Amino acid sequence: MTRRAWLAGLSLMGLLGCGGSVDDAGLASPSVESTAQEILGGSVAARHQLPYQVRIMVQGVFTCGGTLTKAGWVVTAAHCVEGIAPSAIRVIAGDLLLSTLEADEQVRLVVRKVVHPSYVALEALHDVALLQLAQPFNLSAAVQPLALPVGPAPLGLHTASGWGATQTGPTSNALKYTSLRVVGPANCQALVGSGHVPSAQLCATPPNINTNVCQRDDGGPLVWGGRLYGILSWHGSSRCDTFSVFANVFTYVPWIQSYTG
Repeated sequence: MTRRAWLAGLSLMGLLGCGGSVDDAGLASPSVESTAQEILGGSVAARHQLPYQVRIMVQGVFTCGGTLTKAGWVVTAAHCVEGIAPSAIRVIAGDLLLSTLEADEQVRLVVRKVVHPSYVALEALHDVALLQLAQPFNLSAAVQPLALPVGPAPLGLHTASGWGATQTGPTSNALKYTSLRVVGPANCQALVGSGHVPSAQLCATPPNINTNVCQRDDGGPLVWGGRLYGILSWHGSSRCDTFSVFANVFTYVPWIQSYTG
């Protein structure tokens, strides 16, 4: 979403679940899911190609993507879960087709939500949150955690993923992925403006106008070399035809590991 749309969405999130503190805990029962629009263009993922990709459901509504970083922990964007009780959230892994209950698919309840203590919604900064699962996922070829980075994000093409559609078309039934080009801090500053904080944010641009991440890809991964470098935070345009901004995961590794180990 754009920064402006994000702010409007915060009010909606408040309606989807009761307010919570920075660190909340609770349980919920599974419920029926719906789908939403995401990756523009892109390619359909092969089975087991993106085993770290999860989708986040809030009271049965598909709201965001996320990344499995430990069998019992998911990393996502703070704005995806801010103000939402853990009892309203569930996480689905091993999923490829939205319309089909697949043999690889697993569902977990969330018992704890941790929003980064420096998260600033109005400035779209430190947009990172952790979800602790009631029970760790059973790891398999379809469900695998993704490693955290050990250095800054390299410039160049990275992989972003989600369940996608064209901007105005129907939701894709299949998990999709696309390539985005991470640009340097100076170029990111030129795109974002004075609000850019290099330690907290990465900017990525699509290689062409036919593919990009879009609404409700939010919270999903930006990956290079088998490591998670970005968490999708917001988009430079409501049409999803320009740059996107990701939380810079390398900055948050110590904080993440202080909870997940």
